[in-house]
Amino acid sequence: MKIALCTIAFRDRPFEAVLDLAVRAGFDGVEPWGKPDHMPAVYDADYVRWASAAIRKRGLAVSQYGSYANPTSGAFAQEMEDALKIARDLGTDKIRIWAGQNGSAEAAEGEWETAISGFRAFSDRAGEQGATLAVEMHDGYLSDTARSCLRLLEGVDRPNFRLNFQPMYTHGPGRVLEELGKVAGHVTTVHAQNYTEAGSSGRSLIAEGFVDYAAVVAKLREAGFDGYLEVEFVREENPEEALRADAKFLRSLCEG
Repeated sequence: MKIALCTIAFRDRPFEAVLDLAVRAGFDGVEPWGKPDHMPAVYDADYVRWASAAIRKRGLAVSQYGSYANPTSGAFAQEMEDALKIARDLGTDKIRIWAGQNGSAEAAEGEWETAISGFRAFSDRAGEQGATLAVEMHDGYLSDTARSCLRLLEGVDRPNFRLNFQPMYTHGPGRVLEELGKVAGHVTTVHAQNYTEAGSSGRSLIAEGFVDYAAVVAKLREAGFDGYLEVEFVREENPEEALRADAKFLRSLCEG
């Protein structure tokens, strides 16, 4: 396992400044945020190649590209093409993606059908360049529970369509591990963040919140996970100090 920083954690700072934070905190890689000003709204070869060079010259890898490609978007065809080109130019074989516009309980059957058929096409295109898609587990989308993620995974039925697992503040400690247990074998990346208490969006250090990341990593290790643990957001108080603490903690879990 390795550790990475999602550049969205410091989205108000220039891209190179965030890369420097990642280096100082001791990360192995970064997940570039797929929106301006860290990545262009549409594919720009010169910019993406500049960004890739900026990452590499600092000794960092690109853990995955944080795209917003979503098969239920009216612009999906363009989002897919842009994401594939950006990932290629960044030198990463993983693309983070999104599922639908509604939570799984509220979504109409047509939304599921559109998402699954779009993901199949996207997976096939990604496979041509040796890339894997990682659908983000997130509240308010089709991928908001383990059950709904499995519906997507089984419906798409492609080996390179996998899961970006993310513990959510709406889940209590027991549910986080229960949900993970159902999908651990499909997880390719983890967005790590933690909260002061279940049901509260107040962020804490990853080591100190209600989610037991030692147990999370142990369960992932049992399932054969060897991907990146990524810091997605940090505690608002003294964010750079929090980032260093989170990196140190995640590193200890990787080495444990």
